[in-house]
Amino acid sequence: MKTKFIRQLRIGRTYTDKTAPLAVPLLFWSTGSLGVLVGLWRLAAVAIPVLSGIVGAGSVLEAVHSFTLAGFTMVMMGALYQLIPVLLNVPPVSASRAFTQWTVYTLGLIGFLAGLATGWTWALACGGTGVVVGILLFLGNVGGRLRQSTTFNVTAWFFVTALVYLFLTVIMGGFLVVRYTTGYPSFPHEVSVHMAIALGGWFGLLVSGTSYRLWAMFGLKHREPRHWFLTWLLANGAITLWIVGLVTGVEGCRVVGWLSQVGAYLVYTEDIVAAGLGDVHTVRDPALRTLALSLAGLAAFEVLGSWAVFGHDGRLWIPAWIAYGIGWVGISFLGFSQKIVPFMVWLHRYAHVHGKGKMPRLPDIWRPGLAYPPMIGEGLGLLCMLLSFIEPSPWLLRVGASLDGFAWLFLLGSGVRAVAGPHRKPE
Repeated sequence: MKTKFIRQLRIGRTYTDKTAPLAVPLLFWSTGSLGVLVGLWRLAAVAIPVLSGIVGAGSVLEAVHSFTLAGFTMVMMGALYQLIPVLLNVPPVSASRAFTQWTVYTLGLIGFLAGLATGWTWALACGGTGVVVGILLFLGNVGGRLRQSTTFNVTAWFFVTALVYLFLTVIMGGFLVVRYTTGYPSFPHEVSVHMAIALGGWFGLLVSGTSYRLWAMFGLKHREPRHWFLTWLLANGAITLWIVGLVTGVEGCRVVGWLSQVGAYLVYTEDIVAAGLGDVHTVRDPALRTLALSLAGLAAFEVLGSWAVFGHDGRLWIPAWIAYGIGWVGISFLGFSQKIVPFMVWLHRYAHVHGKGKMPRLPDIWRPGLAYPPMIGEGLGLLCMLLSFIEPSPWLLRVGASLDGFAWLFLLGSGVRAVAGPHRKPE
């Protein structure tokens, strides 16, 4: 028995030695899902005041940061802990370091969100410090592994740049905390710059870079690396020009930056479609249908953002960023999770079944039918929320937030079942 166990360990080392312990990504993923739910609940709670224009700044900030910092950022941290060692062929981060970073970041988030909700300056300062330290620990953990990569490719360009934008987001967050507590602005358009760096840089580059590498799991064809680099180049140029236009007040920089951003996501969309998204043999995959729905959310962001830029209607930025965050980032994660969660479980439970060097076959632990309720709920929720801003309706906004919350609850339950439920070993 001992000899057989050692032999299986050696065979499975191809995959298991390159992944963090299963509890690490699942801890981040579960906590992030709860953070998204809290953010949606807070958005629903301030629905009527938002549309009436009388809401306090603290309520909106609490809802937005619950959705981004406690939600998507936590989810993406867990995904990077798992994906970077596998995709870039580097050793995994130790479980103790990952758990330490999660603890510091979570405690900081609790204090920071409590400070936003109550207006307590000391809670805001202590919590914000915890968030900053937690993000710096994450950058140290992941950045140290990226430096060890011997196969530096375009994926690493996306990941490294996204981590740089995360660091800049932290710096901008410090400026905003100073402004929120003292009322003294550091420079014009701080909030807009903060959002451009966080949503466009950290979230945008990370989702697009990850999706390029995960196409093999979706059964799609790989495109040439120059396509990836073009997306990366246009996206970074767009963010830089947009920020320069905001700070200097030069309208031409903002317009050119927005056009560059539209070009980046047009190239990204064309790459996915050309890789086989519409092929007959792949269109039946629920994960691919979810990915196609995320492209619809991205298209809504492009349309609303273009209307806001060229029509000079700043009110459209709120539904535009909702389409970006929920429609593209959120729905993309729904599709990724349908492949990543089974893949993580396979790596840690069944890797020894296959011979060394063989591509893994995903176990049948995520029923295809379970993929449709969160996809439909997220799509309908996004549609209701966008319609509530076109024709002001607090009731419609609440319905949309409730549908989005249902989608994430269903996703969380399906993920728990995928990890803890009975499984069939791959043949």
